[in-house]
Amino acid sequence: MENIRKNKNKILILLIILACVVFVKLIFFTETKETGQKEGGQEDAPAEQYSEITEGADTFVIFGVDSRSDDVGKGTRSDSIMVVNVNHETKEIKVASIYRDTYVDIDGHGLNKITHAHAYGGPVFAMDTINRNFDLEIGKYITVNFGNAAEVIDDIGGIELDITSSELKYINGYIDEMNQDNGTSSAHLTAAGTQKVDGTQAVAYTRIRYTAGGDYKRAERQRTVLFQMFEAAKKQSTTKLLQIMDKMMDQIGTNYSSGEVTEILSYLAKYNMEETKGFPNRLWGGTIDGTWYAVPVTLESNAKALHSYLYGDEDYEPSDKVKEISSEIEKVASTPNEELE
Repeated sequence: MENIRKNKNKILILLIILACVVFVKLIFFTETKETGQKEGGQEDAPAEQYSEITEGADTFVIFGVDSRSDDVGKGTRSDSIMVVNVNHETKEIKVASIYRDTYVDIDGHGLNKITHAHAYGGPVFAMDTINRNFDLEIGKYITVNFGNAAEVIDDIGGIELDITSSELKYINGYIDEMNQDNGTSSAHLTAAGTQKVDGTQAVAYTRIRYTAGGDYKRAERQRTVLFQMFEAAKKQSTTKLLQIMDKMMDQIGTNYSSGEVTEILSYLAKYNMEETKGFPNRLWGGTIDGTWYAVPVTLESNAKALHSYLYGDEDYEPSDKVKEISSEIEKVASTPNEELE
């Protein structure tokens, strides 16, 4: 029974990895973390063996760091930022992208792009920056290596994507780049429409940024691939998930302990991820002192929108600190409102 429980816990960790791995843009590298010993060949324990979590919620942040070295801590920018809320009462998972160029206050560094917080102080400092600007209380993070993302997608049999004609114009160039970098031989896509894609093609899709919507649309594509991977992973056998887990366990860094992962995610495979959104959902995109930013319009209203989306909290009132930061941003960049919903 203990071996069965260990295998179940590893599969749950894998589901997190599969949900996280699609968010990173390039080939990233690894961070040491605690993992359990493999106990292969066991089947899932029956659901009734575990105490179901029926109330409360857990929120964590996913970082994808833009690094071409083994260092994924301080000194590397977070190219992708995702806040994930797991609601145990409604059995729903919500994912909020925070655009990397979002103009926020970084403690000790003033107003700047949120992506730089990770470079200044690593994942904990970046997590605190999110909390500081959006009144969140996130205490856990997962840092993901995208190096094996294409391989994982291949291992789960590919995923289905609806490729538009505008995306088709760019995706094959990214496929060529990835084939050259990784020694793969994925084919070009020849027509728009819903189709099954392999790992290289899926990752190429997440890198498209030159269609209408730019980086905002790219973040939406990342969330789309996340959803498709999550759904595909839930359909895999125990044996297949354990095999994929062996490949992926060395590719993430996290401050979750194995016990916390088990407690929070024991029923994750049964939950639904029905909605994802990008934030700021109202912003102005433009240059300040020659640098392009995604400026929240306003930070205060975006914090309200984020709390409403993640937690259904319609009565949330931003803290004095968030109001203060919001006022400082408005002084620097009084902007028109571009709504992205």
